[in-house]
Amino acid sequence: MTTPRPLWTLDGVTLEGAPRSRLSCVSAAIPAGRTAVLGQSGAGKTSLLNVLVGYERPHAGRIERGLSESSRLAVFWSPGDGGLWPHVSVLDHLRLVAPRSSAGQAESLLARFDLAALADRRADDLSAGERSRLSVARALATEADVLVLDEPLAHVDGARLDRYWDVVRGDCDSRGTSLVFSSHQPEIVLAHAEQVVCLEEGRIAWSGPVQTLYESPPSESLGWCLGPLNWFEPDEGRLWLGRSSARSFGVRPSRLSLTAAGEADDAGPVVELESLVPLGTVARASVRRLDGASRTVHVRAVDRLASGAAVVLKALLGLMTAVWLAGCSRETAGAQQIPTREIHTWQLPSEGARMPTPRGLHVNPDGQLMVLDDAGRLMIYDEDRNLVSKCWMPEYSVGRPEGLWVMLDGRIAIADTHYNRVLLLAADGSLDSMFGEKGERAGQFIFPETVIQDPQGRLYVCEYGGNDRIQRFSTDGEWQASFGSFGTEPGQLQRPTGLVWHDNSIYVCDAVNNRVQEFTEDGQFVRVVADAESSGLYYPYDMAISPEGELFVVEFGSGRVTRLSLDGRVLGRIGMVGRNVGEFWTPWGVAVAQDGRVFIADTGNRRLVEVRL
Repeated sequence: MTTPRPLWTLDGVTLEGAPRSRLSCVSAAIPAGRTAVLGQSGAGKTSLLNVLVGYERPHAGRIERGLSESSRLAVFWSPGDGGLWPHVSVLDHLRLVAPRSSAGQAESLLARFDLAALADRRADDLSAGERSRLSVARALATEADVLVLDEPLAHVDGARLDRYWDVVRGDCDSRGTSLVFSSHQPEIVLAHAEQVVCLEEGRIAWSGPVQTLYESPPSESLGWCLGPLNWFEPDEGRLWLGRSSARSFGVRPSRLSLTAAGEADDAGPVVELESLVPLGTVARASVRRLDGASRTVHVRAVDRLASGAAVVLKALLGLMTAVWLAGCSRETAGAQQIPTREIHTWQLPSEGARMPTPRGLHVNPDGQLMVLDDAGRLMIYDEDRNLVSKCWMPEYSVGRPEGLWVMLDGRIAIADTHYNRVLLLAADGSLDSMFGEKGERAGQFIFPETVIQDPQGRLYVCEYGGNDRIQRFSTDGEWQASFGSFGTEPGQLQRPTGLVWHDNSIYVCDAVNNRVQEFTEDGQFVRVVADAESSGLYYPYDMAISPEGELFVVEFGSGRVTRLSLDGRVLGRIGMVGRNVGEFWTPWGVAVAQDGRVFIADTGNRRLVEVRL
């Protein structure tokens, strides 16, 4: 089974503004179906929609449009103010955009949005709610392949809102229309979106299925994007619920009950109810443990409990069993923290007022660390972390490269991601040659991400952007083979990133699918080595192999490095999400030296990290 190409693929998109960027290095894929862009006011929702439809052009980064050829209008956009025409009647708003074959549908749409009686009025004579309904009705009348709606139905009263949303959803589903809409209302997103992109201050905080974020949020703040959440750290599960967990987890109010002590059929720790505030179908309670610690929880609606009552918190068994079993499986897999002897951190040299962040890493045969950063520079550090050389990429205004490798002949191969090519540099950083161009045929690239070389001199390049695959080339860039395809099935890829060659096998980080896969060097799929279920991988983004033949996988989503055996066993982890020494924030790259030093591109913390085990 193959997966359709995304409607849009954004890579490093930045839209400047004041006092901060409206969008900052946004990378995401917008799939077909119903996608919500969620965030508070000022988060960047409108800016993201504007660049999708081409109303504004990003100052940096790239947007790839993957819309299929069709006889219908490709995209119709309704801006935040509705974009209505003051000189046109309500009915003509729909007639002017409707395909000729559907000209008679305008009246029906007006009726479904309770606008039939206003058909002859002009837009300026309508209330805010009526204008909001008209802009959505007009969008549906276009029968476009994709509708992009900025805060649709924002001014409609709550009593009729669900009915109008049902019209939107039903019409889109019946025509196979994709919908991308912005919202700040979790209940709308939960009811009508399949995918969600969460924005915070112009950056993507999370992107993926709505139900995944609702049921298994990766953090407390992201969980709250879709409504009230009770967040428990590993030790808190035992103290408040009577069950231990190896990891943090969230419980929605609908899955947490408050019961009088003695009435619970699965009694946990007894706590004192300090206060209870009904909030419709849920309630907000303040509870206190016997040791004096207190917290606020959101639970299912409850009555007949007075302040001072002894109560028990109980989580839905099915959900919590999955959490606890997942924690146990990780513990038995040996997921303890790896002891470290030394940890060193340092920052890259500034570029004017800007503090660049590291991306790609590689250790050369002399044991020196080579670094690509988001300013377009290649830097080399000696074993004492002193900068010994620095050069610029030949071109970098469109975007910065992301992967590098020192070849057997001493040249440096660079995956020049945003220029759709691989650069071959001389040892002094000067350009020797290049190969590749934009495209999907053999030897062409969309976004080449990583390049490595095997002992026979053959180069392997992985790419993403809807044509996700791995290609093999000769030492001088002559195409030899390609393998893998875009999708979710075993052997398919979604944003392949880190590559490792070992003993005639190619290991690849399949980032979006949260797994590491193995292929033969001739491209035959062998197996899934490790994934989210077996090893807890979350957005594995780069990978390196140690002299002992162990894989070190950096997890962008989990803020850590996982050490794996070649058969997929978790041998330990380095770090966790955070800003302190020994913690990582969206780490991007990893490299391992022959003497065992582990280097991490701690991109979110704008620093390089060296770990000695």
